Amino acid sequence: MFKPRNIVMGLIGVAALMASTQAEAGAASFMPRGEGIGAPAGFADLCRRDIETCGLPAAQLAFLGGQNRQTFVQTSSMSLNADASDTDLKLAAVETIEAYTVGPVEDFVAAGLPRTFASLEESKAVPTWYDHDERDQMKLLNKVNQQVNRDVRKANDSDLYGQEEYWALPRLIDGKLYGDCEDFALEKRRQLIAAGVPESSLSLAVAVTARGEGHAVLMVSLKSGDWVLDNLTPWATPWADLNYRWVQRQVPGTALWTSAA
Repeated sequence: MFKPRNIVMGLIGVAALMASTQAEAGAASFMPRGEGIGAPAGFADLCRRDIETCGLPAAQLAFLGGQNRQTFVQTSSMSLNADASDTDLKLAAVETIEAYTVGPVEDFVAAGLPRTFASLEESKAVPTWYDHDERDQMKLLNKVNQQVNRDVRKANDSDLYGQEEYWALPRLIDGKLYGDCEDFALEKRRQLIAAGVPESSLSLAVAVTARGEGHAVLMVSLKSGDWVLDNLTPWATPWADLNYRWVQRQVPGTALWTSAA
């Protein structure tokens, strides 16, 4: 008889093999993948309590698996705009989370919004993510990266939620948005999807910085390779140019994660 755990690990292994083959077939600018492993504990917890922010189909929740403590990394690195006064927060002051409006992005079709066209020809003339060259795509990535880095202030999970690790969108407190690195990454992911970037191009990744801090970022796959949107860097950066020890990465659009080879 097949056990659920064996099925899950088999699926993770197949996904890892496929991703690794694709990476090897392409340029060296794509991050190579290792073996399939369980999702980070914070990500799994997010998906079980807020599947919309997690971004997974409900049917994939069973594939999250358990977190291997040997690969557990607490993601809590500091941001560029961190201020000591920003982190002195009280849990009682946390307001209800409000929607964070996505700023207008010129020439890109926002996903999920109803649009009316005078003709079929007009609808075909509206550019999608795939219609733009990489220069325009990069312009959008840098816009969103810098906007979120500017608008979200640094606060650790202990201050915001009283927990060691809690993945969520940034929280609104007294009119200001707060979060730590994975919250920045989740907000960037949300904004890019709203701007028309396909989920299949986006994945979350966990690393350890040169300072030894656990860190989470958003990774975007373009034709030229894998680019990182980081709350420690204002510009989209090739993954290999960052002085990080990469730990694990999500298989885009799924509950499956692999180690970094």
